[in-house]
Amino acid sequence: MKKTLLAVIIPSLFVAGAVSAAEIYKSDEGKAEFYGQLRTELKKNPDKDITLGAGSSRAGVKAEYQLVEGINVFGKVEFGLQGKGDYTMKNRLHYAGVSGDFGKITVGRQWVVSDDTWGADYSYFFGGTGLRHATLSGARHDSLIKYNYESDSFWVAANHGLDQDDTNQELTELYAGTSAGDLSLHFGGGTNTSKGHVVGDNSGTDIVADLKNTFFEGTVEYTMGDALVGFTYYNAQLEDLNSSGKIKENAFSLGGTYAFTKKTSAYSGVEYVEQKAGSLEGDGKNAYLGAVHKFNSWSRIYAEMGYSKGTTTGYTNQGSDVFVGPTKNDGESRFAIGARVYW
Repeated sequence: MKKTLLAVIIPSLFVAGAVSAAEIYKSDEGKAEFYGQLRTELKKNPDKDITLGAGSSRAGVKAEYQLVEGINVFGKVEFGLQGKGDYTMKNRLHYAGVSGDFGKITVGRQWVVSDDTWGADYSYFFGGTGLRHATLSGARHDSLIKYNYESDSFWVAANHGLDQDDTNQELTELYAGTSAGDLSLHFGGGTNTSKGHVVGDNSGTDIVADLKNTFFEGTVEYTMGDALVGFTYYNAQLEDLNSSGKIKENAFSLGGTYAFTKKTSAYSGVEYVEQKAGSLEGDGKNAYLGAVHKFNSWSRIYAEMGYSKGTTTGYTNQGSDVFVGPTKNDGESRFAIGARVYW
């Protein structure tokens, strides 16, 4: 997933560097490529045995061709391998689009704009509690129409997810950003409605509700030589459309990275989320610390520890591509080691 600001500022942490996909077809009009990455993750969660898994390994094919001068058509299909005891390849992305001086338009199964944009979370495993956009959507939509435009001074991104007679969630988002020297910032928000959303109660029994999540986010990042510092504020309201029930959230994320060498970097962050539902209040605290070493342009290894305390209504950890559901804990530490190979 391209991170509009982070992919420019800290490629040493999130981008595969000079790795090129395997070219499987090429002509004067365009080309098609086979790409992917293998991931292995070793995790230790509280009161559980150590687990060793495939992480979110994936592979896919992407192609781009010139339709006429100045206008290209492109597409991507991607499959992933994830989940304990389930080694079936599952479709992650499937979209097509057109690009030119007007920007880029894509349609199909893809990551939502708010997830492309992200925020001040630099973790591989345990961060992201303060980024609330994926509470209902899981950060992806099967029938999404997305628009991106980038110039030298600013960028704009928007999308709309079709509900298709309530078989999908209805989603609308708009984001914009700019950079000036070492300072970058973006802001935006959206609404996400999920009809017949399955949630759980304290007894472990599934209940169904019509839910709507309305959210706003703003992020500022500043680079200082080999260091980067970022801050994100998130505001969200999760409501039951069939009752007066609402959860109001405010989230704050502060994180940073430091490159010791061209190949070795450290990262850290703290996150705080306050939640209020009527007269009930709760909060969640989260922190992480990790390091990554890139052996070369196509392989890396990383290690991270995390600590969390309090309540969360659910969040996505983007580094490991995992959605964490509603949880409550009294203060727990976690540890993980991961490795990746790109092609």
